[in-house]
Amino acid sequence: MTTQVTVPASKGRGLSASTLKIIACILMVVDHLGAILLPQYMILRVIGRLSYPIFAYFIAEGCRYTRNKTKRFFLVFGLAVICEGVAFLVTGEPDGGILVNFCMAILLIFEVQAFKRAWARKRWWEMALWLTVGLASVIGAYLFTSRVLYVDYGFWGILIPVWTILLDYREGEAPAWMEKLSGRWIRFAFFSLGLLLLCASRGLLTNVQSFSLLSLPLLALYNGKPGRKGLKYGFYVFYPAHLAVLWGIAAILERL
Repeated sequence: MTTQVTVPASKGRGLSASTLKIIACILMVVDHLGAILLPQYMILRVIGRLSYPIFAYFIAEGCRYTRNKTKRFFLVFGLAVICEGVAFLVTGEPDGGILVNFCMAILLIFEVQAFKRAWARKRWWEMALWLTVGLASVIGAYLFTSRVLYVDYGFWGILIPVWTILLDYREGEAPAWMEKLSGRWIRFAFFSLGLLLLCASRGLLTNVQSFSLLSLPLLALYNGKPGRKGLKYGFYVFYPAHLAVLWGIAAILERL
């Protein structure tokens, strides 16, 4: 009698969300090291181009699962205000960093989700309301980034997380037929298209931003698991903390 041994599928394959975020943090430090302390070394900015797409993808992922939308938005908004305030004190002008992008992206994502919930429940007046609010927000984001404040990655950078979850299906948040168009690889495909459009808007073959496409192989390794617990708020704190350190070092070097 032959005993058949079933080998369970490996649960450790791929990279978890926390692992990818740690990689993004390292890449971001390299980027800002080049921007603040070593601008003569363009390679540092090239390497750093891979950080934003990873963070943008997980902003979209986080908005899919968050239970407290208000808390999530104001956490990012508060950090954005702190970073912009410190940047203004240090450099004399607003920074327009990625947290500004993400604040607007989060609001747009929540509006898309509200529209899909109304659509699932066939509440036509709510659909009309959220469609109007969403379109007004998109126009407002475009005008803000083109005429009020230069924001890292610009208008397309705001839309990438929104584009990622456009066809995402969450129970009760979209018509049931949309389940067939949902899934991690569909989100990844939409995200990739959004990133490609961002690069094309900057000049696909002539702008350093095109190196951000190299982040796609890393994100393709995402296994859909959150990974190590307890790091959630650490990632939010890391952004202003590492900027404060780099700006502090730059201020000390200027006085030497």
